[in-house]
Amino acid sequence: MSFNPFRSSRFSGLNSIQGRLTAIALLFIAGTALSVAVVGFRFTVNFENERYRDHFSLLASYLASNAELGVLLGNQTILQRLSENMLTIDDVQLVEIFDNQQKIIVRVVRSDSLPELGYVRANVISTTIGTDSFIFATPDTPQALGKVHIGYSFSGLEQLKKQLALGFGVLSLLLALIPLFLYWRLSRAIRAPLKHVLHVAAEVSRGRMDIRAEGGTLIETITLANAFNEMLEALQLQRQQLKQANEDVVRQCSLAEVGKFSMTVAHEIKNPLAIIKGSLAVLTKQPPPDAALTQKMFTFIDEEILRINTLIEDFLLFARPSKAVLLTQRVDNLLDNLSHRIQLIDKTIQVSRPVAGEFSSRKIKCDIALVERALHNLVRNALEATEFSGGVYVTFECIPSKLILTVKDNGPGIKQEHLEQIFDPFISHKAKGTGLGLAIAMEAVIAHDGTLTVDNLDTGGACFVISLPFDGQIELTAENN
Repeated sequence: MSFNPFRSSRFSGLNSIQGRLTAIALLFIAGTALSVAVVGFRFTVNFENERYRDHFSLLASYLASNAELGVLLGNQTILQRLSENMLTIDDVQLVEIFDNQQKIIVRVVRSDSLPELGYVRANVISTTIGTDSFIFATPDTPQALGKVHIGYSFSGLEQLKKQLALGFGVLSLLLALIPLFLYWRLSRAIRAPLKHVLHVAAEVSRGRMDIRAEGGTLIETITLANAFNEMLEALQLQRQQLKQANEDVVRQCSLAEVGKFSMTVAHEIKNPLAIIKGSLAVLTKQPPPDAALTQKMFTFIDEEILRINTLIEDFLLFARPSKAVLLTQRVDNLLDNLSHRIQLIDKTIQVSRPVAGEFSSRKIKCDIALVERALHNLVRNALEATEFSGGVYVTFECIPSKLILTVKDNGPGIKQEHLEQIFDPFISHKAKGTGLGLAIAMEAVIAHDGTLTVDNLDTGGACFVISLPFDGQIELTAENN
């Protein structure tokens, strides 16, 4: 299974280093910038409010100082001109001048519809009454000649507030975006090498060992990439060493199997050759043996040649097993074929098969040749166990999902310590046997994706069972009891 670093998490959103660092920086910097902007804006607005009011207070003081003569003389023309000049100043909406009896001398307004106004007042002080400063005189002093009132609108102040808000907004945005951009660049410098390291890991999991990670520009990521590359080099070296070791083990195992196979073949062929050689020595003696002995020697020679031929065929079948060719077969045709083959082996074998109606409409996928070979080897093993004296039973049985082939014998059975190795090649507990018959049967079972097991009957003897399913892939199971 190949490694996929993007299966469980994506390099996007809050699951990535870049996303989380950027989010943290955004919250922190935006919060800080917003706080600074709000606090600074409020302080500035309060300061401007005071300056704005002080500005009109100064205008009122200026008007009061210039209106002294007009108030003393009661000259409305002078006071009217002064008031109209004052209306030329932005945001001044109303000018009123009072005498010391609180009567209006002059009242000038910019328009009939006045907005919400703020007011400032100043006393008109006579400079001849003995005060040093008419500007700072209080209304209760006897030197006061009258008062001036100035009403002003807040449009200029509102415009100033808007400009301040815009300025602070732009400033706070810049204060947020510039560090945010720097954080983003930093997180990208971390993220890109990590992403490349994971990409390299994914490629390595697919079998590439020549790829290497890049560390980017940061010392930490460069160190990480170098450590990862060193690990890859060590892994590649270990892989090469392991491959070489596996090849050596496989070679040694192959040589051992070849040696074991050669020794078995040599041993199994040596005995028949010795008998053939001995028989030929008897036949070539002078004087020649009588006719009965001669016939017996020829019989020995023929049997041993047949034995050698059987050994060679078994070795070839085991060394080059046939590939299963699974074809759909009718169950009744398959059982007819198998019954016929069994009777050809030995007519004393008792065959029992189900009633035709139980299986005639069923079909099964199998390789008939391999099934015959497995069944033939099991029957031959049973005949050898009973020393060809009868007592071999073959039963065909249909169950809802499988066809069961059973081979039983009434021989001595199999020793308990031999059960686990009964299907291993070259394992034989017979005087004349290669130990390949049951191994070949096992290969036929494996070719059909089946299993092969063995056990003993309580009544003595052995039992082999082959199980073939009616649908899906074939499953062979053989039990030798």
